[in-house]
Amino acid sequence: MRNPYAAFWNEGLLYLESGDRLSINEIGIFILLGLWGLSAGVLTSAGLFAVFNSIGMINRAADVTKTRQRLLLYEDCVVVGAILGNSMSFMEFQLYISNFIGLIIIVIFGTIAGMFVGLFVVSLAETMKVIPIFFRRFKVGAGLGIIILMIGLGKAVGHIIYYLFLY
Repeated sequence: MRNPYAAFWNEGLLYLESGDRLSINEIGIFILLGLWGLSAGVLTSAGLFAVFNSIGMINRAADVTKTRQRLLLYEDCVVVGAILGNSMSFMEFQLYISNFIGLIIIVIFGTIAGMFVGLFVVSLAETMKVIPIFFRRFKVGAGLGIIILMIGLGKAVGHIIYYLFLY
């Protein structure tokens, strides 16, 4: 379905898709709303990147994978992913693919989204020193890696169930 408020140029004038010509005031409102939305997106993404940076999420991924020399690549991938995700959320496009290919894409996306959420939660918990307090309180001696793995697998299975059966 096309946007009824989509505007187009014709012979130097701006028209709505319905054929109505826009006045200068309406054009100004469109420009102000566009700038407002753009600035809100920039501020929101800056806040998100500030959270990522403050909890050390990207640095933790580089440390765990022993790829510290590729830290700038990780940061660039986060920025490009945010830009593409924002662009895809408001642009209208359709992919004509088979159900099987779509299912594979959904499973891959769900797995990656689960890994992202798991990394975010573990980084946040480490920053707040929640995990050591939790293990001291419940007298857990060994098995930290297994517990974190089970949390991640649980999230991954939850995403897969959601995308396969509930989405």
